[in-house]
Amino acid sequence: MEKTRHVSFDLWMTLIRSHPSFKTKRADLFRSFFSLEAYAPEKVEAAFRETDVLINNMNEITGRNVHTFEMYLLCLHLLGTDIKIVHPDKLEEFYSLSEALFFQYPPLPLYEDIKKLLAALQTQGITTNLLSNTGLIQGRTLRKLMAEWGWDAHFAFQLYSDETGYSKPDVQMFSRLLENATLLHTDITPAQIWHLGDNQVADVLGAQRMGIYATLTDIVNNPLNKLLNERCLCLT
Repeated sequence: MEKTRHVSFDLWMTLIRSHPSFKTKRADLFRSFFSLEAYAPEKVEAAFRETDVLINNMNEITGRNVHTFEMYLLCLHLLGTDIKIVHPDKLEEFYSLSEALFFQYPPLPLYEDIKKLLAALQTQGITTNLLSNTGLIQGRTLRKLMAEWGWDAHFAFQLYSDETGYSKPDVQMFSRLLENATLLHTDITPAQIWHLGDNQVADVLGAQRMGIYATLTDIVNNPLNKLLNERCLCLT
């Protein structure tokens, strides 16, 4: 591993996880907003789970990004709604309500010392970024969360699949990472970038295809904070 000059982070299940109540609350809101009372709450929540898993897999295979509103329409279709009668404005309205709910039940950091670790990297001159696939929660919302938590001050840039139009492991996502890192360090090589994430295909293989050093994270067996402290960064 060459000397690390830039660290790239996946977001979900690398730095944060969903609030335990959020997905159930969102399904309840969807059921009420789109008048789906004929379906049990568990049925609506199951439709969300099915859609989320399906689209995530599709995005990883194609390298593209299915829009959040298309995911809503798929959920509605699975629940027997004629999607041709759904006005686009209703989709945006629901997203706004869902975003408010997201901040009412915000994600939880996976580690207590994330801000300290990010600040320590910054002090050493090591720049950082976020590189995240999105689905039901868009990049615009995640940017607001990062700003609210003060994490955005530690990231030189943030890249989200709904904003780039590409999803990891597609080379386009990692090309954007390289391009932005080069603006920070004009002579940086891919091997001097370290990408960390929880998905072997999307994060590790996707990064390695571009010559970027990559490590799979796991909160139990391969925790991020332990990796950052031990992998040549000498954080104390």
